[in-house]
Amino acid sequence: MNTLLMLVRREFWEHRSLWIAPLVMVGVILVMSTWGTLVTTDIGHGMHIGSVSSLEELPELGERGRSELTRFMAMPQERKDTFAALSILAVGSLISLVALIVVFFYLLDCLYSERRDRSILFWKSLPVSDAQVVLSKLLVALAVVPLGVVALTAVTQIFVSGIYWLRFHDTILGQIAPAWSTAAWAHALWAALLVSIGGALWYVPVAGYLLLISVWARRNAFLWSVLPWPALMLVEKMFLDTTRVAEFLGQRLAGFAQKLDLASDNFQDHGPDNEMPVMREVFDAISYSGLFGSAELWVGVVAGSALIYAAVRIRQLRDDS
Repeated sequence: MNTLLMLVRREFWEHRSLWIAPLVMVGVILVMSTWGTLVTTDIGHGMHIGSVSSLEELPELGERGRSELTRFMAMPQERKDTFAALSILAVGSLISLVALIVVFFYLLDCLYSERRDRSILFWKSLPVSDAQVVLSKLLVALAVVPLGVVALTAVTQIFVSGIYWLRFHDTILGQIAPAWSTAAWAHALWAALLVSIGGALWYVPVAGYLLLISVWARRNAFLWSVLPWPALMLVEKMFLDTTRVAEFLGQRLAGFAQKLDLASDNFQDHGPDNEMPVMREVFDAISYSGLFGSAELWVGVVAGSALIYAAVRIRQLRDDS
């Protein structure tokens, strides 16, 4: 356990973008929350509702817009909680996007860079196996960083909610969307955790592929990882006139969202009165069983394990001295 902890700490020390980039994104979110301007767009007037406390202060507002705002202000609390839950998911999505980009380049560089700067000679002199080294990098990419993103989302939302309350608690916007909901916070974070676990399992073969390229390529690891795919698509189109490579790549990169059934209409207004859905309905619509019960997920885990094993063997056999 101490060895694994040392190896994980090594990754964050040598690849500081793993924690710096998400923190920068958090800073951007907090700045946007502090000075950003929220404007209504559904009533067609571009009216600022974050600076007035009652509809009487908007005499130029049309009857339709006034009716819409009145309806939103009178929504039950369980429907207002949906606003808070979606804001948490939005914050988590922004941080996750940055972390995903960083992890992609991290996996592609982590084994390549240790050969480039010859630090591999030092690590091979220690009583640490090649399997431990490779698995520690996989653990960082698919477990530590995703869990860190969830934790960072939880803390960031607390600050965002505090800023939101200070700015809008006595305005119309504050009456429509509450600054804080413990139930929404807990439900959204639980959903984010399950999605992160499912996403990590789904991307095991992608991570294994990137690690394999990282340990195998002598130079230009990025090109070796990316260029074969458009080349295969071009050859397939020329000789077979099909698009199966593109379909396979698209499914592997974005298919887990389809398995979760993250349909956009689950997050839109529902009902005869076009009301915001209840928060419970939104999260119940996410099909966790569709992802974790998918044969495609577990076949990918097996294929990814084979790629990771190949990366370990190549690191064992290569002599970069």
